[in-house]
Amino acid sequence: MGLKCGIIGLTNTGKTTMFNCISNTKAQITDFAYSTNKSNVGVCNVPDERLAKINTFIQADKLIYATVDVVDVPGLAKGASQGEGIGNAFLADIRQCDALIHVLRCFDNPNLPHVEGSVDPVRDVETINLELIFADAEVVERRLERVKKYSKNDKSLLAEQDVLERLLAALNEGKSARSVSLTEEEAALVADARLLTLKPIIYVANIAEDEVGGSYVDNPAYQALAA
Repeated sequence: MGLKCGIIGLTNTGKTTMFNCISNTKAQITDFAYSTNKSNVGVCNVPDERLAKINTFIQADKLIYATVDVVDVPGLAKGASQGEGIGNAFLADIRQCDALIHVLRCFDNPNLPHVEGSVDPVRDVETINLELIFADAEVVERRLERVKKYSKNDKSLLAEQDVLERLLAALNEGKSARSVSLTEEEAALVADARLLTLKPIIYVANIAEDEVGGSYVDNPAYQALAA
């Protein structure tokens, strides 16, 4: 089974533009916040130069490269975990992903206002992380209630209960589930919960087109994020 990555971020950060760049599926791009009501799903080919070299010695009828499934969910918003915006309705789409790609806006455009009123990727990281933490806390709390109920008669559940209690304590402190040190055995106990803040995450700084050549190093928003 191939990898599956979810693209997340605030609205109007360039998530769908990135999706269109890497995916074989092209989605509509608009300048309006919350302008879509569905996740975009596509496949990204992963070129491998080694296959081409091998093919010079052993001819194949067709070269088939590895692929990664990508899911671009509608832009999240502050308060998404409590029903704000529409992105919270699609968190289930990224729970099935193996990793997350968080696109952060580091460019300014007066024709495309930032949903928070100013460009500040550090703030945006905190905003989205908190929403994912709140969403995970709700999942862990519900599961912990069930496990506590049955662990009274099934002592084999006590190990899972301990892991859930540690995760919930961290989440309630505003920390990601990733911050909790778990053994392989402990991680396996909660793997099926597919916690968002346990997933590996890649941060992508979306800069202005005229900064692509290298002038992005002078971009204060990028510098703040990189720090």
